Amino acid sequence: MNYQNGKAQPVADSALQYKGDRYYFSEGMKLAKGEIYISPLDLNVENNQIETPEKSVIRFIIPLFNENNEKKGILILDYLAQNLLNQIKSDSNNTMGMETLLLNENGYYLINDGKTFLSINDDAKNISFGEEQPDFWKSIQNNESGYFEDDKNIFCFASIYPLDGYHNIRWILVEYVPMSGLSIFNNEANQKIITISVLLTFVFLFVSLVAAWLLMQKKEASEREKLTDNIFKNSKEGMIIMDAQTRIIYVNPAFSLIIGYSEEEVLGRKPSEFKKDKRLELLYNMIRNAVNDYGSWQGEILDQRKDGTTYPRYLTVSKVFDSKSKELINYLEVFEDLTSAKMIEATIDKIKNYDEITGLPTQMLFEQKMKDLIKQYDNITLIILQITNFDTLYDNLGKTFGAEIIKEVTNRIKAFLNEEDLIGKFHRDQFIVARVNSSEKLELEHFLDKLLCFLQESIDISGKKSYLNISIGVAMFQEHSADIEKLIGFANIAKNYAIQTGDNTYVYYEKEIKHNYLKNLKLETELRSALKKNELSLNYQPQITTGTEEIVGMEALLRWNNDELGRVGPDQFIPVAEKTELIIPIGIWVLEEAIKQNKKWSELTKRRLVVAVNLSPVQFKNDDLHEVIKQLLNKYDLPPELLEVEVTEGILVKNIDSIKSKLDKIEALGVKVSIDDFGTGYSSLKYLQRLNFDKLKIDREFIKDYPEKDNGSIAKMIIGLANQIGLKVLAEGVETREQFIFLKENRCDEIQGYYFYKPMTVSDFEKMIIDEKMQKKQ
Repeated sequence: MNYQNGKAQPVADSALQYKGDRYYFSEGMKLAKGEIYISPLDLNVENNQIETPEKSVIRFIIPLFNENNEKKGILILDYLAQNLLNQIKSDSNNTMGMETLLLNENGYYLINDGKTFLSINDDAKNISFGEEQPDFWKSIQNNESGYFEDDKNIFCFASIYPLDGYHNIRWILVEYVPMSGLSIFNNEANQKIITISVLLTFVFLFVSLVAAWLLMQKKEASEREKLTDNIFKNSKEGMIIMDAQTRIIYVNPAFSLIIGYSEEEVLGRKPSEFKKDKRLELLYNMIRNAVNDYGSWQGEILDQRKDGTTYPRYLTVSKVFDSKSKELINYLEVFEDLTSAKMIEATIDKIKNYDEITGLPTQMLFEQKMKDLIKQYDNITLIILQITNFDTLYDNLGKTFGAEIIKEVTNRIKAFLNEEDLIGKFHRDQFIVARVNSSEKLELEHFLDKLLCFLQESIDISGKKSYLNISIGVAMFQEHSADIEKLIGFANIAKNYAIQTGDNTYVYYEKEIKHNYLKNLKLETELRSALKKNELSLNYQPQITTGTEEIVGMEALLRWNNDELGRVGPDQFIPVAEKTELIIPIGIWVLEEAIKQNKKWSELTKRRLVVAVNLSPVQFKNDDLHEVIKQLLNKYDLPPELLEVEVTEGILVKNIDSIKSKLDKIEALGVKVSIDDFGTGYSSLKYLQRLNFDKLKIDREFIKDYPEKDNGSIAKMIIGLANQIGLKVLAEGVETREQFIFLKENRCDEIQGYYFYKPMTVSDFEKMIIDEKMQKKQ
């Protein structure tokens, strides 16, 4: 805090006013414990300038010590002495024509010619009596009182001490009368009479001033008494004053309010006497002994009210000594009721250590409880469980619904736990369980299978059913680590790896798991900058009609070549891109590149080739997907029928109504829609009947082993089904002539595979279709 413009103002540390160069600071830092320094009367100086309005100040300096008796600073109390100077000035006006001076111990004027300290300083001249009367000043320095005369004036002086008991502050009261006003007494005898008269007058004046000083001191003392009494009466802290034998002589109203005893009940008694609990009586005796040994005691105790209830309070007990005799005269006890503070502390502790929705321990408290648990049990398994689709459910269904899901999951987990097991909640969608006595892996896996199955059952809240995706990581105490923080870290790595490999599973921590997790983490980090670094590219694999064996289209296949990781396969980076939703911007880039390239080839060859682009289920989170496709088609002026989007079967199971609506909007643009990898997912006629697909793609799994290990019956059945409902059929992964002939004979419309063409770079594909065009011309 700084004191500026008549008030205290909080400021930054760098702006605090520096007081270390003041003389009273250096004097104060010399003080020992219990000592006090009182400065001479001075003006208050701030920032090397006298403070305005000017104030006459006497400073009281008290050293401050911490509980280790280390000096930490000083307390400075400023006493504004102008009232005192005004009183002396007023009293001096009533003398018999004599002039009054008041000097400090250095010979500077405090009062001169009716002016007080402040106005003298403003004049900045005639401010030192010691300089004007050097001979007389020497006499004053060496004597308590006396008189002196020169050829102009007769002076009388006496020492006064404005602060009772402190003789380091000495002022000199000087009365003088000009010789010119006493011309009738011009011989030596008359001068002696003058001198005696002046002395008597001075004595009378001095006695009057002393009497006035004492009255003012008494008045100030009375005012201080009233102020102290008001502080005691209005303080919210309880206060007790005891005599030297620790018998109570005063208590304030807060004492009675907090403890319940009236003043009449405790006066004359020792505090330990009205403590019903003997342990409290012993405690108070111990505190009294500590105060007698060290001068004070402070600390938090559990005390007792009159009605017997206990309450926490912070207590400070100090000795009080007589300022003159230095004898012990009182004990002062000040205490604060900490009941409200403890309740607030408990509330903060609950907020910090317990989850608001479930009441489960949060991470800090869980780790503390784990430390107690491992002291009792050797076999502990740590299980971290995350609801991986919680954010989606929360965003779609709202905060209240999200809270109900968390409560339901908590209850389901608790239903599988033993009494000694420990459960906590780390994040809003993440739980942690310490499973006791679970060293048998078979038994543990049985527990995890049942738990996972139970958590995957539908949750019905307000008539709305929801399904959870769960990923679990498992780490074994002692086997993987005996350090709690490391064990939690290992379980987290296993859980994150479970998320990377697919939801609704659990993974045990192993060193290989950590390696793979960090590898995937590195892959994710690099993938985030792949677009900016221009590391992504498209390959194109031709699609051939079985009738004429001509190229009728091509599928755009995403490739990634990273400086550090090298060539990364789609099976590695596509799942990561989908988990992180990086597939959304990457998917838009793929659409734009494929549309742009097909437009170029269309103009180059004058052929109407259809480019097929895979759409990830994640891309359907974008409600404006059809608008993105429309804008790109318009941007490159590509006819919509030359674009085909492929979706997998798996996307159709989850929220088919929403997917159908978005696919209908895409088809309304004139874009073709095909179902990819048919037969590997949730094959069902109802999807084919409800959704207006243009083409069905048979997965290579039903082709690759024909004819050696597979008679092709499934592929034949799929082709027959598609033909019945009017869908074109394309078979993927065709690598031999036998496979091609089989598909052609069974009325498969198109094929795609290494038998005709491998995936090609842009330049290779472009060269191939140009060469094909030239051959036809010939």
